[in-house]
Amino acid sequence: MQKNANTTQFFYQNGKLVTLKTGEQGRSIFRNADMPLAEQHAQGSGLVVADDKGSVFEVRLKD
Repeated sequence: MQKNANTTQFFYQNGKLVTLKTGEQGRSIFRNADMPLAEQHAQGSGLVVADDKGSVFEVRLKD
């Protein structure tokens, strides 16, 4: 079976996005019950800047 590189898969846990995968690239989101805290992907990891409702404004990459 051939995979389409443009296909994105979304994985949820308890109604919250925890992983997304596009082709062979993946991103994992670490969170507490309500707030995203950090993101990890092939190029590294970073802290998430979010508002009180959990909307993400920025991911600050770890140096």
